Amino acid sequence: MKKLSVTSLAMVIFIGVFGFPNIANNFKAVGTSASLMLMIGALIFFLPLCLVMAEFGAYAKDRTAGIYSWIEIGLGKKIAYIAIWSYFVANIFYLPTLATRIPTYLSFVFFGDAEVTNLQTALLGIAALLLALIVGLKFEKQFNKFSTIVGYLSLFVAAIFLVAGIYVYLTGHSSTAITAETFAINIKDKPSLAMILSTFAWIIFAFGGAEICGVYVDKLDNPEKNFPKAILIASATIGIFYVLGILAISTFGTADDFSKVSLVNAVISGYQFMAAKLGLGSWFIRFVAVIYTLITAVALVLWSVALAKSVFSEVPEGTFPEWLTKKDENGVLRNSLIFQTVLALLFIFLTTFGGDKGGALYSKIYDMSTMSFVIPYFFLALSYIIFKKKKHFSPFQAFKNPIIGMFIGSVLLILCLVSLVFSGYDISKTVAEQRGTIELYYGGLLLFLIIGVVIKFFSGKSK
Repeated sequence: MKKLSVTSLAMVIFIGVFGFPNIANNFKAVGTSASLMLMIGALIFFLPLCLVMAEFGAYAKDRTAGIYSWIEIGLGKKIAYIAIWSYFVANIFYLPTLATRIPTYLSFVFFGDAEVTNLQTALLGIAALLLALIVGLKFEKQFNKFSTIVGYLSLFVAAIFLVAGIYVYLTGHSSTAITAETFAINIKDKPSLAMILSTFAWIIFAFGGAEICGVYVDKLDNPEKNFPKAILIASATIGIFYVLGILAISTFGTADDFSKVSLVNAVISGYQFMAAKLGLGSWFIRFVAVIYTLITAVALVLWSVALAKSVFSEVPEGTFPEWLTKKDENGVLRNSLIFQTVLALLFIFLTTFGGDKGGALYSKIYDMSTMSFVIPYFFLALSYIIFKKKKHFSPFQAFKNPIIGMFIGSVLLILCLVSLVFSGYDISKTVAEQRGTIELYYGGLLLFLIIGVVIKFFSGKSK
């Protein structure tokens, strides 16, 4: 079997992590100071996290479950199960979100604007999920080459945006003043501090997804050397593009301009603002929309396959119902891929055909699952601390001194806690004022964890 190259895996990581909406949302929240916050987040969270994953990946080069394997190494199977169940909860809702973005981008391709109805979004989203399922079941090995090409296209359109932003700034036509003062993180009062803490907490979410690489470590030649190299290339590229992306977007429009744009449309709208500045025609928007349609379709396949492998490929017998962990003759988790797709289809049906109540129910469940996203990173950091304490040897050592490694793991642990707390709690308000939000986020996390324990209990009992 032909092995993945370093650049191929780097492109997989780039597609899995880099998201233009993260740039637009952070810019409209705190303006150009988001660039400094993203830079800090990249240096103290994303880069160390990637180094930790690189060390684990080189150590466990023959394992295919990625983040589950890495947590299990340090903390054992029970904690790894809690982490991977939280990972599943957070990401199963991401699949229909990705699928239903594709119709919006296609609308820009054919009509130059977002003119797609709810029914059309649902039908095309369903088609996208089914196509991703077929690719995951039949063509995953051949798909790697295509995903690499699309990864380069993703880099290309992002680079166009950055270069155009530099040009607009140098020619004196920036929509937002960019000075040393604009980068400052101003903490004038308690509400502004709350906004900064909340934005920084959500920035950690923007850097999520690099763990997708873990399920491909066994597909690399010389993974001890090439796996860390791919992660470092991808992490540096993503960090630079995020930071410069804030600066570029500020030259094309103000934070108020982007506050009027929806999350899905923010991707193409940034390029629309750019086209207006440079006098580019509708052909440019259609071209960008084609690229983002391909990027999203590839991301849908990658996330679907990686989620199934991370959650179901290495768990002990009795963790989940046996049919979910069964592999076919080619090692494909056929049943789990089908199961994930069915769940995603049900979510789309609920929001489209369930009326206002159905849509509200799904939105509430989606919000309840939000905090589950941080749990795997929290346990990964804790696992790394134990890993370094026990002085395990990895062919790639991000931090050769165990004490330094334990310190880095502790910093990641604290940052995960900061994200967990301040992404759902506003320090400028009383608990009574935000009780509904607290109950939704943290009560939802507790509920999903209880559901995971119940599933494991009955699966083990039936076994």
